[in-house]
Amino acid sequence: MSKKVAQLSLSKFADLYADKLVGPDFFITDEKQLLSLSEFPYRSDGYIIGICTRGTAQVEVNLQVYQARPDAMLLATPFHVLRIYDSSDDFLCRFIVFSKAFLTENNVNSHFLESFSYFKSASIPVIYPEQEDVKVLQNIYALIKQTLQREEHPYRVEISRNTLNMLLYEVAFIYEKQHLIIKGKQTRKQELNMLFQELVFHHYKEHRNVQYYADALFVSPKHLTETIKEVTGRTAGEWIDDAVVLEAKVLLRNHDISIARVAENIHFPDQSSFGKYFKKHTGMSPSDYRLVLTN
Repeated sequence: MSKKVAQLSLSKFADLYADKLVGPDFFITDEKQLLSLSEFPYRSDGYIIGICTRGTAQVEVNLQVYQARPDAMLLATPFHVLRIYDSSDDFLCRFIVFSKAFLTENNVNSHFLESFSYFKSASIPVIYPEQEDVKVLQNIYALIKQTLQREEHPYRVEISRNTLNMLLYEVAFIYEKQHLIIKGKQTRKQELNMLFQELVFHHYKEHRNVQYYADALFVSPKHLTETIKEVTGRTAGEWIDDAVVLEAKVLLRNHDISIARVAENIHFPDQSSFGKYFKKHTGMSPSDYRLVLTN
């Protein structure tokens, strides 16, 4: 994958990994290594449901780090910035990738995907299903694969789309079970952190001060900063800055976008103030960062 690509398009994703596809809007892969995606953060413009089948890796999603291990499930959306790193030599995954357009083509509800809690920007993107639930998902995956292999079948796309719907509801059942377990174990401070993280990744482009998030959560800036520091080891301000810098890095990888446009996209008043901010937090200017990507 080119280091210049900020957005991992579905067509590029398909070129790299697809085993069986009905076009770049929907395809599956069977036990592939994701090493091509590991070096820099990226954002896919499709939805991904992945299952780790072997080995281990670190999966960073919106700056939160999760452990990928056999049977771990990745649930990624176009709202997530991903990085996969420190993978073992035998790390393998199989996954299904699709666009919103593919899923809703024959669905009167264009917001069908938004009804699933696991496809929201603040959802938990890596979960660890029970083995019996993984078997159900693997069976549905096998059914989709079998359908796509019947290239002469005139209705294979429609059958695949309906089978994908079935998969989404099974994932919803699994996710809700896992989410209840996680939520039940959360302290009040951990819950405040989750709410804070959700707000940050909705509003970091427009709001870079702790006061805004403290007001939104009805706590004092001091209490918010101390709580986030206690739970995560980093302050609220550091999380906000990291979210802004991460977005900047993703955008800067696309050389078709000028640095001035990147600054505008992240709501800086001008290129100069963005440059100072970026250098303060990364140690290099935006243009130097681009040079590093090309070397």
